[in-house]
Amino acid sequence: MPDRKFYVTTAIDYVNDRPGLHHAYEKTGADALARFHRQRGDHVFFLTGTDENATRNDRAAKELGIPTQELVDRNASEFRRMCDAFQISYDRFIRTSVDPDHRAGVQELVRRWIENDDVYLATYEGLYCVGCEAFYEESDLVDGKCPIHPTRQIERLREENFFFRLSRYTEPLTKLYRERPEACVPAIRRNEVLGWLERGLRDISVSRRGLSWGIPFPDHPDHVVYVWFDALINYVTGVGFGTNEKLFAEWWPADVHIIGKDITRFHCIYWPAMLMAAGVELPRQVYAHGFLEYAGQGRLSRSSGNMIDPIAAANEWGSDAARYLLLRSAPFQKDTPISPGSFNARFDADLANGLGNLLSRTAAMVERYFAGRVPEARGGGASEAAVRETAERSLRDHDAAAAQLHFSEALDAVFALVDAANKHYTVTQPWILARDPARRDDLAAALYVGCESLRLIAYLLWPYMPQTAVTIAEQLSVASPADAAWSDVARWGLLSPGSEVRQRPPLFPRLESNKVA
Repeated sequence: MPDRKFYVTTAIDYVNDRPGLHHAYEKTGADALARFHRQRGDHVFFLTGTDENATRNDRAAKELGIPTQELVDRNASEFRRMCDAFQISYDRFIRTSVDPDHRAGVQELVRRWIENDDVYLATYEGLYCVGCEAFYEESDLVDGKCPIHPTRQIERLREENFFFRLSRYTEPLTKLYRERPEACVPAIRRNEVLGWLERGLRDISVSRRGLSWGIPFPDHPDHVVYVWFDALINYVTGVGFGTNEKLFAEWWPADVHIIGKDITRFHCIYWPAMLMAAGVELPRQVYAHGFLEYAGQGRLSRSSGNMIDPIAAANEWGSDAARYLLLRSAPFQKDTPISPGSFNARFDADLANGLGNLLSRTAAMVERYFAGRVPEARGGGASEAAVRETAERSLRDHDAAAAQLHFSEALDAVFALVDAANKHYTVTQPWILARDPARRDDLAAALYVGCESLRLIAYLLWPYMPQTAVTIAEQLSVASPADAAWSDVARWGLLSPGSEVRQRPPLFPRLESNKVA
């Protein structure tokens, strides 16, 4: 077993409705990171799942006239379908309403707060947004409405709840983010968190009373654990907290929680305070990514009404291409406008004309001029040297970017090598060299560079486009990127002369139209 462990999580999603492409975006980024670390030799655990104990799920079921469990079962299966369509290689898909170890772990953490005198009974009166499942102060609202769900009516609640002493943790949290800036990234999100802390924290309700849906509060069955506290705890229950201490000791703390920027407060204030109160080590990092925006019409989300069906997207462009288009087009660090039209244009430019063309023309020329075998390179000129330099730079730049979740930049580095290899053919013109028997060695060198570039491209692409990477490796008769040790493949010049190069149908035929809505 590798010495290094890497534990990555996504946010778990409400299942009051079917998933959208924005859900696939977060899962695909987390999957790329998990695959990257596996490929580099780390022992990885990747957790995702669904948040099922929410009031909004219960209300959605009542509106449909069906049992709540039936609704969450049905929609949880849709989220699994989405994960399958996007090849999400999770190690566990947690479901908070049905997994008994989650319920046990939640109640164990709450008991620790009680023992630490971090919970007390009081009456709450104030504002609540069911869309966010969050309590708000008047000062948090925008024109009297929730800043995330402006179309939903803010509710005024008055009920007796258990409260968590969040105010007790203002100073420890401030110290955390001052001393460990990497604990919340990007920097704009950390500065936002520090701003909240400077204004001071108030105690927050940790239970809801009189609800029939949710995890019972320990020793108080008339209360359920407030859904956000329940949901956050999945990050520890998913690896054994409260039920399997050996497993928990192996994996915790999480190396990175990947979340959307709208839930930074919950993950960077509530969650570390909850862990401090329970005497549990803190996660190493929370990464709050930006939003996908639909063609200038606002963020992709259920509340905005802007939705793209992820299953339709995977079917339209293909799973690998959809993964690529999301991660190359939409940097995790910021909000990004997308549209089917912009995806089509990038598909044709990058995948059909770029990568697909490089593979097709290389395989065809090797078949035509060298009977389908990798030629032996003897020498090589300035163009060959330039491609090799680009390849070495791509390896360095890719890993530096991917480790920071800068997936768009990581893919930029990979496609710099695609572009360099295509340009290399424009410069060396193998089809001209083939006419002159005296230049046979030059022809061999030119085509070896194309083959070797493709070999490295296959390994670099595996975290993002796993099927494509495996297909390229199979065409080159090299070890599968799913199995090969990174140290054995990640340098220039390892492709063996004489290896068979197989021709296949084009990986990415140019698009004729787009039907995704």
